[in-house]
This record gives sequence, structure tokens and C-alpha cells, in this order.
Amino acid sequence: MHTIKSIKKISEITEHNKINLPEKSGVYAFWWLGSKTDLMKSNRDIVLSGPNKTLVSVKYKDWWPPELEYPCLYIGKSTNIKKRFSLHLKRGSPNRLHTIPKSNKKQRPVTTSCQLRHGIEHIFNNEKNPLDVINESVGFSYSTDFSNNATAERFFTEDRLIGTWRPWFNIDSER
Repeated sequence: MHTIKSIKKISEITEHNKINLPEKSGVYAFWWLGSKTDLMKSNRDIVLSGPNKTLVSVKYKDWWPPELEYPCLYIGKSTNIKKRFSLHLKRGSPNRLHTIPKSNKKQRPVTTSCQLRHGIEHIFNNEKNPLDVINESVGFSYSTDFSNNATAERFFTEDRLIGTWRPWFNIDSER
């Protein structure tokens, strides 16, 4: 899931306005394929709500393992990869969906399923059309190779990959 061959640019997956992905269960990842310099110049500060509503400041850092070809942005699991991919992007809304306050306090996403879109809008908080950034600079990979005890295996795989690849947008105060 983390090799150059397995990661496809978002614009390739959504060519001709169709989503070229399987409707199978699996684990997936979004990757930053654009300039790492641009990524590291982005708004990398976020303030999370911790236990007892205590505010916790976090700075997204260059903490990806060296074996990764690209920085990982988000890892998830789904019973339908194609549908979940679509929910993350919200392609029918080309303008911003989230307003990021100057305090960088994490805002509640428009839906509970658009973490990638929310994260891109946070780190590129001045970008008027976040879908342009996503289409040109974000990639996607997935695995649907889960046979025995698939539900548990997807759960454990997602959790292991989050711990190993350290994606920015999987950080919350509850993990």
C-alpha cells in the first residue's frame, strides 16, 4: 500500500468524473504527492480538545518513517472503499467546507467522514478551492486483501498502520 506503484493520484482515480475504485471492504491511505516543501510550509499547528476540554496544541511534523515514498496524510478502513473515498473528498463542493479560526482550534468537520478534506482545508487554510490541491497533490492507495476474520483484520491493520506511518490527520486527543 505504500509503494509508488500502489499509490494513484486523486485526479487519475476520478478521471472522466467516475471513481475508479472497487466497492469492496478494505483499508486505505491518502498520501501527499506534492512538494514536501509546500507541505512543510503549510499551517501545521492545530489545537485539539483534550480530556476535560483541556486544549492541546499539536504541530504536524516531518515524522514519517524513511521507508515511505511519500508522507501519509490519513489512514482508514471501510466496508466500501469507493463510497468512503467519495465521502472524504466531497467533490460536489469545490469551495471550502470548513472555516479555520486564527486560533487553529480543530473545528468539527461538516461530516464525520470527510477527514481528508477537513485536514487539507486546515493546513492550506488560505486555499479557496481545496479540491484543486487534493486533485493535484494527494494520492490514494488501498488493500482489499482480507479473507479470514476480515472485520477484525481491517481494524488491526488500520491501527497498526496509524502507529507505524504516523499520518497527520489521524491525530486526535482520544487515541
